[in-house]
Amino acid sequence: MAAQPIQFDLDFSQRLPAAAQERITDGMRQADANADPRWRHLFDACVLAAARRKAEITSDDVLAELEALPRPPETHNLAAIGPAMVRAASMGLLARTDRVKRSERPEKHGNRQNIWQSKCYAELRQ
Repeated sequence: MAAQPIQFDLDFSQRLPAAAQERITDGMRQADANADPRWRHLFDACVLAAARRKAEITSDDVLAELEALPRPPETHNLAAIGPAMVRAASMGLLARTDRVKRSERPEKHGNRQNIWQSKCYAELRQ
């Protein structure tokens, strides 16, 4: 009886399984739905403001824009930031990069955040 060769299935894509991706998407959708509507609206505007100022932005840059407003709104859970950044990308304001950095904001305890490329920074400089 000959031994059957072992076949390995290696995934080098570094993507999460579909079920995990679906749970993340559901969580982001729920966080966005539960965010204060005024916060969501003004946060979207602050994404644009940050993207016009810098070639690359993070959520820290957007939060700085939001905090510069008089009487900035709050929301109960900052998990709504992720969906807002994705929404900005879907509107053509930002593009994903494959880079991340740690937050410099003390209250975020060095959380990892995506670095986004601004699609409206270069347009203003031409």
